[in-house]
Amino acid sequence: MVKNILTVAAALLCSSSFCNGFAIRSPMAAAPKGISLTTSRISAVTPLHSSTNGIMPYYNELMEKIPSKKVIDAIEKSKGPVVASDLATSAGISLTQARKDLTTLASLTRGDIAVSSDGDLIYTFPNDVNSVLSANSAKFRAMTTWKEKILPPLFYATKVGFGVVLLVSLFAIFSSIFFIMTSGGGSRDDDDRRGDRRGGGMPMGFGGFWGPSPFDFFYYRPYYSRYYYSPGDSRSRRDPEEMGFLESVFSYVFGDGDPNGDVEERRLALVGEMIRQNGGAVTAEQLAPFCDEAPMPLDNGEEERAYVDESFVLPIVTQLDGEPQVTEEGDIVYIFPELMKTSASKSVLPNRSSEERRESRILRRAGLDEDAPTEVIKRLLMMNGISTRGALERGDLVDILEKVLPEDNSSDVDVDVDDPTLLLEREYKFSLASSIQTILAGGLGVVNLGGALYLGNLLGQYALYGVRLPSYMGLVQQFFPLLLGYAVLFNAIPFVRNIWISRQNVKIQQRNEVRQSWKSLLEQKAGSVKRKMMAAARFGKKLKQLGSGGRDIVFDTSKDFAEVETVKQKDDMKEFDKLLEEKAWE
Repeated sequence: MVKNILTVAAALLCSSSFCNGFAIRSPMAAAPKGISLTTSRISAVTPLHSSTNGIMPYYNELMEKIPSKKVIDAIEKSKGPVVASDLATSAGISLTQARKDLTTLASLTRGDIAVSSDGDLIYTFPNDVNSVLSANSAKFRAMTTWKEKILPPLFYATKVGFGVVLLVSLFAIFSSIFFIMTSGGGSRDDDDRRGDRRGGGMPMGFGGFWGPSPFDFFYYRPYYSRYYYSPGDSRSRRDPEEMGFLESVFSYVFGDGDPNGDVEERRLALVGEMIRQNGGAVTAEQLAPFCDEAPMPLDNGEEERAYVDESFVLPIVTQLDGEPQVTEEGDIVYIFPELMKTSASKSVLPNRSSEERRESRILRRAGLDEDAPTEVIKRLLMMNGISTRGALERGDLVDILEKVLPEDNSSDVDVDVDDPTLLLEREYKFSLASSIQTILAGGLGVVNLGGALYLGNLLGQYALYGVRLPSYMGLVQQFFPLLLGYAVLFNAIPFVRNIWISRQNVKIQQRNEVRQSWKSLLEQKAGSVKRKMMAAARFGKKLKQLGSGGRDIVFDTSKDFAEVETVKQKDDMKEFDKLLEEKAWE
């Protein structure tokens, strides 16, 4: 029996293309004299990228798939053995992706793998996965350096540079208009032009373009790459007032990214936990609050309708290895046997109360982690000169923090995206810059376009007679098409983007409304919904904990084979003694 299980485990590990870092030695294979078979194990060997056979090792290292930061963080937070279902639920990824990521990390970090009696793989990793990955993977080091040290200042420089281009364009256009008007150019009738000149374009001035302080322009804050609602990084949440003017110009034109960049991760994480809480068997109605294409349920007063087409649940069912089962009443129930296996002693995502979700939002708005210690909250308040007198508990500190934080105008106020009972999407915002900054950026864009059109009219008169302006004026004349194109796009892009945002927000509102309607229907538990939920409950099972005490472990790379066998025999004897005692009492 043990031989068959080990053979299956070895085949599973070898069949994966991600197992290049392991060498499998069968414990039943023949061995030279003097070498005990009991020392056979799955040992981590030198990864492929350390080989010296030509260029292929470098190619393999370049093409290796490094798991995402959220996956690595989820493994570090687990602080113990991990199975694919735990990782899928905590990181919000599919079970297939979870298996691939675990195998890849086990290879790169020299992690250990245990095999249960049912053939399930249990992974154990070093405490600091990030440090081990940095030491073993050049690609991980390069990606970390790029994302954390190079990309933030580079993207910030791009955003600031876009605002600087606006100021340069304004200066070039209006200085050119001023020089042309004061030099008496722009027409063959120079005398009439001089007599009718009314001060040119310069009296408009540039003093108002600089805002309250020029130092605000170059106040560096390395927020980049994600929206205001950045998944997995609470530090990127900030008050829009902190955005410098030059950054706000970029925000006005291009926006601030996708507010729902983490929607798929949140979907799978919430669904996975909901399925576990329901014994691994759910109905389409229970999955509907997390789907995108679910139909609107009928009102209570309307005739009950049977939803024959349940295709809207297929993406979730496929990613979490679900299986449809038909009940005796002809209803369909979806069971997820793989999700009912865990190595953790408690649920990955506890069902938090509304007060806990409120505290979470306040801490994120303050730039703190959701599980920030009470001392950190108190220290933050004291560093900002805020009195904590009378605050005896953590909740008191959170209340004080909420009062001193700037007003949150984000969509989180109206939409509780942390509600674990359904998936809610955030609406797009035109810009995260303050209202004053947005108006100023838009106004300068309009002024810039008007000046470019007027300058084009003046330069067109010179071009009509083939006159090429000298020096600085000639340079502006040469690059005028670029100035005009910048001015047009600066105003056209926000206009088109505003229309697109309005349409997207309508779709988001409709999807949120459908999900909330399904949640309300589930809470009522009436009619066919109640019948199907009761049928699903009969298919439910308890969450099976793998690797607890080593009882169901038949092979472990961190232990000798003999040691595993000894533990197995002791567990079997204890189980036998327990059965004898039960028979004796009977």
